[in-house]
Amino acid sequence: MAQAEHIQFGPKPDPEAPRFHFIANGMFGDGIGGGDVHFFEMAKGVIANGYRLHFFGSHALRKAAMERLPAWELTLTEDQPLPRINDTAFGGHLKLFKSFGEKCRNTLKYINEIKPHEPVYAATDYWYDAIPLYRCSAARKIMIVGMDAPSAKQILFRGRPDVTSLRLNSVHYWSSQNFSLRLFRRCPHKRLFYVHPAMKERLLSLGYQEQELAYISNGMDLETAESIPVQEKEFDVIWLGRVHKQKGIEDLLTTLVHLRDRVPNFRAVLVGRVDVELKPRLTALNLLDCVTLTGKVSEAEKFRLFKASRIFLMPSYYESWGIVIAESLACGIPVVAYELDAYRPIFGGLLHYVPCFDLNRFSTVAEGAVREARNGQSNLSAESLEQFKQANSWNHARTVFIQGLNSLGSGA
Repeated sequence: MAQAEHIQFGPKPDPEAPRFHFIANGMFGDGIGGGDVHFFEMAKGVIANGYRLHFFGSHALRKAAMERLPAWELTLTEDQPLPRINDTAFGGHLKLFKSFGEKCRNTLKYINEIKPHEPVYAATDYWYDAIPLYRCSAARKIMIVGMDAPSAKQILFRGRPDVTSLRLNSVHYWSSQNFSLRLFRRCPHKRLFYVHPAMKERLLSLGYQEQELAYISNGMDLETAESIPVQEKEFDVIWLGRVHKQKGIEDLLTTLVHLRDRVPNFRAVLVGRVDVELKPRLTALNLLDCVTLTGKVSEAEKFRLFKASRIFLMPSYYESWGIVIAESLACGIPVVAYELDAYRPIFGGLLHYVPCFDLNRFSTVAEGAVREARNGQSNLSAESLEQFKQANSWNHARTVFIQGLNSLGSGA
């Protein structure tokens, strides 16, 4: 890249408004992950507080930002969009690593665009965002830890369901997170956000001070959820996610068979682009007559489907938080889930917990929850549910983010 390509989107910004820089080199392809959604929501908070928003990032970031934000500036850090790759394969991972290296180098090349008084946020704790954050001249620096990387032991023995047989993704994340956290610790005026209460102890053990840390919710779109009116119940069960062992797909299918055989006129809806992978399995299990596949849907339609359902099944074998659980609760829909370590500190007693990974018990509890819901019963405490919703809304998360910035002073 011989020269940086600067892009401006939306109304021409006020030249007197202070700039806020987001270093976000991790986006590629067409998919938008939970971490991507989080930093776009934080960007909305930045705009609402009078800042000019400036990104360092990819063509994928450009496309996603055009759909989600009214005004921003972007310094492109790659020449061409990264073609579709299989990042779980060895060759695909090497291509991805090369792309991240290109974006990191180009960010460093144009890092002098950041002035000392302008705040900077690394949207991930990966090296390709953390190194430019460390090297820039900003007096105020912010980074976020979105999940705990698997430990070396978990990688070696595949002790976590998100560790693949190839292990490259996990090794990359483990080494990157440990490097980035130690590098960021050297910055004098910083704020490190973490999205799960259990992360705090580890961060303190790495040498961070209490005042340098701040908990921030992973968040959910309460505003859209509450904009959808009450729906007539079309489905007994809703599920959304991706087809992966980590998500407990086999347990989901077994539970759907159990419910079809025991609940009269049982209906379920599976949301997302899972048709190609799941339709043959559903056909083989004779489930297509009672299971609807929606394909990709809008956010509004997703929440409508939640409200048109009685319970949400969450048979995941590993999660670091559980955004889809929060979305279900935002719609007042009970959740049946394995009792993973991540859940109780976040969701308290709002879930139907099942011992890990007792599939027979999961199916039985799901059946009971469906029957309760058909009878108008719910395990959800109205007071606890309302407290949870307000504490985990995007509006609250944006407020926490800006407070974290303001606690660092003016940067002058």
